[in-house]
Order: sequence, then C-alpha cells, then structure tokens
Amino acid sequence: MPRIQDSRAPGRVSTVRQLERQRAILGSAARLGAEHGLERVQMSEVAQSAGVALGTLYRYYPSKNHLFAAVLDGAIRDLPPPSAVPGDPVTGAGEFLGHAIGELLHRPRLARAMLVSMNAVRAEDHAPQPDPAGAGCTAALDTDRTMPERILAAAGITDPTDEDHRLARLLEQCVYGILTWTIAGRLTADQARSDTLRACELLLAPWRQSR
Repeated sequence: MPRIQDSRAPGRVSTVRQLERQRAILGSAARLGAEHGLERVQMSEVAQSAGVALGTLYRYYPSKNHLFAAVLDGAIRDLPPPSAVPGDPVTGAGEFLGHAIGELLHRPRLARAMLVSMNAVRAEDHAPQPDPAGAGCTAALDTDRTMPERILAAAGITDPTDEDHRLARLLEQCVYGILTWTIAGRLTADQARSDTLRACELLLAPWRQSR
C-alpha cells in the first residue's frame, strides 16, 4: 500500500553525507521521471535507486510533488551562468531563458513532472516557506526567488532596483505559462523559445532605456 503523504516540514541537510544523500535522491528522481513520467514513478523506486530507506526519502521530501519540485529547483540552479556581461540586457536575458527552456524540455516527461509538481506545491494551503538553510521542499519552493535572480544576472544587472525585480518576476511568470502550454502540447519547443524571446523584448524594454 502506498504511504500516505503529508504536508509536514522536511528535514534539514546539515552534513556532507546528508547533502550527498539528497543529491542521490534528486538524481534518481530526475532519471526515473524522464523515463516514466510523474504518475508512474513510485517513491519506493526512487528510494531504492538512490540507495536510501523509504523513510529517509519521506523525511527529505514528504510527497512526490515536493520531490519533483525540488528537481526543478535544482535544474534551474544548475543552469550555467553567462560567460560575460552582455552588451544588451534584453538579449542576455533572452539567451539565458532560451537555453533554459531547451534544457528543461529536452526530457519532456521530466519537464511535465517538474512543472505539475511545482504547481501543486505552490497551491498547498500550508506549504512551508523557502528556507535557504533547509532542505527538501523548503529548497524546492525557492524557485520563485531563484529564477528572477538568474534573469537579472543574465542581463548583467548587478544592482537591481525594485522595478528590476518586478520585471524579472513578471518574466518568470510568463515563461512558466509558456512552459505549461508546451508540456500540454499547445506549443512546440521552437515556439516556446520564440515566444520567450518575444516576451523578453516586450517586458524588458525598460532595461534598454535605462542602461
């Protein structure tokens, strides 16, 4: 019988061994999610593949949605930073997001698992809030802050104003919608990249005027 999932806060990662264990869990989840999709992946299968006890897995990630939301957060964090400060902030942000979309959609089943899970975690009434010192779903929800910061960095904006943060947040919301349409089969990957570049041109135009 599947274990009943709860919404308690996950355990914290405080040692090198725990960090290695967490990485093994996320790596196994990503591989299995890419192979089977969200619905067919079992938490017991992830635990076995990662070499951890099932109870340990649930201590880190109380539900499958929290697990795959954390995989998404890790995927965003692992995207390579720009090699140099861009000459044009809009172009810099667009190139970063175009690459990000390509990486996320490269494995469509995993992309769907991550996005559906993140949406479910965000919708929880009592979801734990981001905690940079914590682990599990506390880290997973940090995507809301990670992506805008990555956009600002890709644009070469080192001292962002409140309005800069707002524009980056609006762009993240737009990209999230584009990805959601794409995994639903409403857009192709090429259309998703094209729409993202257009969104950058429209939403980030003030960055060209002020810099």
